[in-house]
Amino acid sequence: IPPQYPRDAARNGITGWVQLEVLVNPDGTVRNAKVLDAKPKGLFEAAAVQAVLRWKFKPKVVNGLPVEQKGAQKIEFNLNSG
Repeated sequence: IPPQYPRDAARNGITGWVQLEVLVNPDGTVRNAKVLDAKPKGLFEAAAVQAVLRWKFKPKVVNGLPVEQKGAQKIEFNLNSG
C-alpha cells in the first residue's frame, strides 16, 4: 500500500523522504511506527506513518516461532515513481 502523496506537495512538485522505525508483531502487522528523520520536515511524516501501519511484513522466526521485531524503513516520495 503506497503512501498518499500530500496534495500541497504534489501541486508544488515537492519530493522527499521519511525514515521510520517500525515495530512488527509476530503476525507481520505493524504495531508502531516512529519517525526518525524526514526531508523536508513536517510534510510527509503523517502520510508515511499511515501507510506503514497498513503494511504487512514477513515475521522474523526464532527457534521455529515468529517473534516481534524492530526495523527501519525509508519511504521515498517521488512524483516520477509512478
